[in-house]
Amino acid sequence: MGFDGIFNLIDIIVLGYGFYAMYSAYVLRNEGKIIRTFLVFKETDVDDCRDLQGYANFMSPKLWVLGGAMVAYGAISMINTYLVEITGLFWVMFVGFLVVLIWYAMEVKKAMQRFF
Repeated sequence: MGFDGIFNLIDIIVLGYGFYAMYSAYVLRNEGKIIRTFLVFKETDVDDCRDLQGYANFMSPKLWVLGGAMVAYGAISMINTYLVEITGLFWVMFVGFLVVLIWYAMEVKKAMQRFF
């Protein structure tokens, strides 16, 4: 246990981005503003959205799931690294995080086709 390189740094970054994803979901739902980091492709102009409220209703819950998965994975990984070795739970969370990440990418693609 203890800090052993780049993978632990990545875990900290994933944890931080998880909180940022949940903040982005909150802003999308409550203020109707699209934060580009998680919600659209790089080359997309957010002003071209045909139905912003529909987009917010479609993507906000999905972004909450992504953020929650990122926070859970980051927290479990940091507990595994710094406090107590829970290798089995760590691998379950890692695989779960990857599944959620792939699912979210497919949902963003669907949303882009539907609302832009």
